Amino acid sequence: MNINTLNILADAISDVGSWWCWYADDDMLQLEFCDVQLYDETKAEKETHTTDVLAVRFYGHVFAVFLSDLNDENWHVRFRDDDSILYPVDAYDMVFDDKKEAELVLNNYRNRISVKNLSGTETLAAAKHLFCARCDVVGFIVGGDEIEIAGEKGKYTEEEIEPLSRKWWEYWKDYWRLRGTRDALTKDFACEVTIPVNNEDPQGKW
Repeated sequence: MNINTLNILADAISDVGSWWCWYADDDMLQLEFCDVQLYDETKAEKETHTTDVLAVRFYGHVFAVFLSDLNDENWHVRFRDDDSILYPVDAYDMVFDDKKEAELVLNNYRNRISVKNLSGTETLAAAKHLFCARCDVVGFIVGGDEIEIAGEKGKYTEEEIEPLSRKWWEYWKDYWRLRGTRDALTKDFACEVTIPVNNEDPQGKW
């Protein structure tokens, strides 16, 4: 995926989304996020259309380090095994393919846990793709040769990300335009916390 698409994806995840789960197997690592601002076309008309769960997968020469300011060296194990734990992503504090930002994130936390091989900045410098984020008291840096995005609908192509982002924002406009009317859309957390600039005009004049 090109960097413009990855930037759109990072914004869609990090605006109001949370890090929800992770999984590693052989030469693959998967991070899952919830409340992602991509329009979910698989849902019925009267359902919410925010993407409930989106997986970002890395393949090939995969490495990962999980970071924290917690006094708990096993937090990442409990996090992996307990789907009730969420770590909200710091708003727009998620980036792809930015080695300098990855180094800053790496040095932002007291504790490091290498889930897959990480030999330091040499690995960051050599990585084909990087992905990092701050999620309040925890954070992560992962990398690998290939990135794959998947959700309820299956795999996403690069060409799908931007149109689904645009469609979500059109859905958000309709949500606020109709909010409080008899035609109001089903309550959606991602829409509720993304408030229009002019909250005095919920009908929306954008």
